[in-house]
Amino acid sequence: MRNREKELYNEYWVDRAGRTGDRCGYAPNLRRWMKGVLQGRDRGQRLLEVGCGDCQFTPDLKEFSDHISAIDISSHQIEINTKTHTDIEFLQHDLAQPLPFETGTFGAIWCSEVVEHLSQPKFALDEFFRVLNPGGQLLLTVPHHGRFKNVLIALFKWEAHFDPEYPHLQYFTDRSLRKLVARTGFEEMETATCGMNRVLRDLIIPTNILLTARKPAAEPPDSHV
Repeated sequence: MRNREKELYNEYWVDRAGRTGDRCGYAPNLRRWMKGVLQGRDRGQRLLEVGCGDCQFTPDLKEFSDHISAIDISSHQIEINTKTHTDIEFLQHDLAQPLPFETGTFGAIWCSEVVEHLSQPKFALDEFFRVLNPGGQLLLTVPHHGRFKNVLIALFKWEAHFDPEYPHLQYFTDRSLRKLVARTGFEEMETATCGMNRVLRDLIIPTNILLTARKPAAEPPDSHV
């Protein structure tokens, strides 16, 4: 079953060759948000990208760290990425399995439009929490589902939105996403939304939830003698 899922994503990236995710209207907004959150970071801290796909955001991350690792389920796409970006560590990895990194390895994790594809997003978030160092930061984006959007889906796009062959398995509201992330142990959560750079549409129906949160910093050493 898991092998078949890996093959599906290999086929997905073969089919999308040359059609980068940068063509999504929301991509510039995600990139702007990412840069605003990561600005001023210590470049010596390692940074992890989860679900790098065709590297639409990976080059931007190099602005904030000299040590970047990026993972994706598609071995086909990882092979391409490794040849294209030789200064980044790429690994094929299935998020149904523990991350192949030691506890406390990374200063920040960027995970964009990925966890909605997972059958067990809590397991993946637990792993993100584990491999972040104390005080480490999570940047997470998912498709937005609010009440008004859900009403429109129910009225006009129910079958298309919940097509059994559509790769999204989870549908998050701001509240449900925050609740899931909080259960993992993250603190200092902040959320925002963005759209497709279409002013009226974006005002009524945002397309993405943008969440940042931190792993609690290590407790200070006991000062009592």
